[in-house]
Amino acid sequence: MMKTGLVALGICCFLALGRTASADAGLGNLGHLAAEPRATEVKRAVAPRKRKTVPATMQRRDRSIDPGQPVPTKYVSLADVAPGLLPYFNNGPVFGIPGTVTGDIWHRTQLTGDWGGVRTDWARHGVFIDVYSTSYYQNVTSGGLQTGGAFVQNTQASINIDTGRAGLWSGGLLHLTLHSRFGDTPANTFTAGAAVPQYTGLAFPDPLRANDVLPAQFFLTQSLTKEVSVLLGKIAVVYLPDQTLFGDSYKYYFANFNFNKSPVALNFYNAVSWAALGAWSPSPQLTVFGGVLDPNSKADNFADHAFDTVNLYISSILSYTVGGLPGQFSPAFNWSNKPKLNLESPFGPLTTLAATSQAVGALIGGSPTDGLPANFKDNSWAAIANVSQYLYVMDDATTVAEKLRSGQPLRGIGIFGRVGYAPPATNSVTSYASVALVAHGLFNGREYDSFGAGFYYNWISNNLKRDIAQLTLENASASDESGIEVFYNFAVTPAVRLIPSYQHIWHPLAAQIAKSQDRTDLFLTRLTVAW
Repeated sequence: MMKTGLVALGICCFLALGRTASADAGLGNLGHLAAEPRATEVKRAVAPRKRKTVPATMQRRDRSIDPGQPVPTKYVSLADVAPGLLPYFNNGPVFGIPGTVTGDIWHRTQLTGDWGGVRTDWARHGVFIDVYSTSYYQNVTSGGLQTGGAFVQNTQASINIDTGRAGLWSGGLLHLTLHSRFGDTPANTFTAGAAVPQYTGLAFPDPLRANDVLPAQFFLTQSLTKEVSVLLGKIAVVYLPDQTLFGDSYKYYFANFNFNKSPVALNFYNAVSWAALGAWSPSPQLTVFGGVLDPNSKADNFADHAFDTVNLYISSILSYTVGGLPGQFSPAFNWSNKPKLNLESPFGPLTTLAATSQAVGALIGGSPTDGLPANFKDNSWAAIANVSQYLYVMDDATTVAEKLRSGQPLRGIGIFGRVGYAPPATNSVTSYASVALVAHGLFNGREYDSFGAGFYYNWISNNLKRDIAQLTLENASASDESGIEVFYNFAVTPAVRLIPSYQHIWHPLAAQIAKSQDRTDLFLTRLTVAW
């Protein structure tokens, strides 16, 4: 009932503000199927289009690949109807959909280019192969759990197979992603001491593992009718739920987890999760989706303890425009029956100093509860919402809809924010709010550059504050945590991005309790390459 009220309120408010626009973020891309003909299979010419022979001297260095043009096929192709699904699943640009640019190394959107035409041919036959690498360096200059530098190399390889283009069947998309993390260990990288990672990439493929290559995602998305679709398989929770309209990739925008997802998410999910989701798109402007997700999934095993307990998740995406400027509102609700530490009375009698120290660590997620007289609650829930709104758009009005449909960022300025609440008896972060400003492509000649600034505030459970004070005999305390991040994404080329950023965190939760630190200052640098 609470969720129904939130959705209804959101719809009423935003329809009152302005006219609607197609849903273009995340699973909202499935709304484009609602505009397709009713027939299950669309009759399109099967014969391949003839290409004109153009002398090399007359070819543009930055020619685009069939922008907005579907590939001829007798089956419905999600890459044609809803191309924005592919960069959403990859959390990065995809070669072969609108926005792809080939040519010389200074203009192409993927560093290795078209592979002599092979990559384009594969994409036309439904096979999209993309590799991304992010080289991450951090330096905690003051405060935190410990000062000093650390390095992590994240690499992601993704394959999408469009079953329509491949000539298999209509409306299917198979996805596989491998993630790797090499470099410093978790103990030497989670040194900011905050409630959630200061760099979202530290969660992949598993926040407690290093020097691994693991399968993070493998799933099928299938359109059953033009209004109804399903997604079945293992998904990256840090990618897919709670997505904003823009500024939604840690590879290119904000590093801090608070600006990419809800900070309560990691209390309910690991980085990956088995999922069975359904989506209903009654119109191109609205998509409602939800289903069951496994809270026990990890990337390093196939399905250990799968669905022993469950997360039940429901969300919606409503797209609209205000004064011709695109916006999006997305509320969500999650309920879980996986037991969580009861912060109202977390432990029975603790008879040793070692047990007390372990209990304090368990409260902030740094130690297991094994061997402790721990008390648990049988279930918990969280209600969250995000809103995104462009404030200024430089793109020609005739190109905006197509860029949004294919998951391309608009040139302009936008603002997004998140709010949420979770019961203080089972969640260390009980409510939160964040707001961020993002600008992209404002300067002619620097169309791929972007920069942003954001602020977040996490209200810490009063139960947790009391527990910490009692267990440490008032020698440690917990306060609400807040922080800022500023970044500049400098496009060395469209495929290569150098992204320096700075974060200041007030009262970082773990550092405050363990080290009596009231702040963390850290400088970060990311080098992201789309190969």
